[in-house]
Amino acid sequence: MEDVQVTHYFVHLAGAIVKLILIAIALPLLPAIVFDKPVAPVLALMTSTFVIEYGAAPIGIGMGLNPFYVIFVLICIAVGVTLFLFDIFDMMGEHSERVARFLDTTGIRAKKSKVLSKYGIYGLVPCVMTLGFYACPPIAWVFGWRRDISILMIMTGYISVSIVTVLISMGIFDLLLR
Repeated sequence: MEDVQVTHYFVHLAGAIVKLILIAIALPLLPAIVFDKPVAPVLALMTSTFVIEYGAAPIGIGMGLNPFYVIFVLICIAVGVTLFLFDIFDMMGEHSERVARFLDTTGIRAKKSKVLSKYGIYGLVPCVMTLGFYACPPIAWVFGWRRDISILMIMTGYISVSIVTVLISMGIFDLLLR
């Protein structure tokens, strides 16, 4: 019986890793390879996005990458990491009684707060802008918010701040303020 649980655990882990690689690494690299663009700036943008999230936009713009492509890369990595984190947390909740008890307790407490249960999920928009996409999936998972709406809120905030960062990097706001 224990072998089945370990195998099931590794199947979930492998699925999460494959999803991360396909969405956050292969998908952003594909257009660069297909359109014969230099891969080094793309890899630099991708690496910096994993580290500094939307703050990597000026790096991509500074290396001469198309602004739309920079936003595409930022979004791919954010979606890939967000889905990966949700998968990892689901796996932990499924395979650990301690984590499952914690989730039950937290879910009960969250449901007692009418404001948190009704409007809390919308807090993911400013949360991703301030804390980043690494912090939002654990918050949504712990409070038991709907996965699809949570991802929508995370991506809404992330895409908004990414677009603003790209525009600032391009100097658009300098032109408007003159």
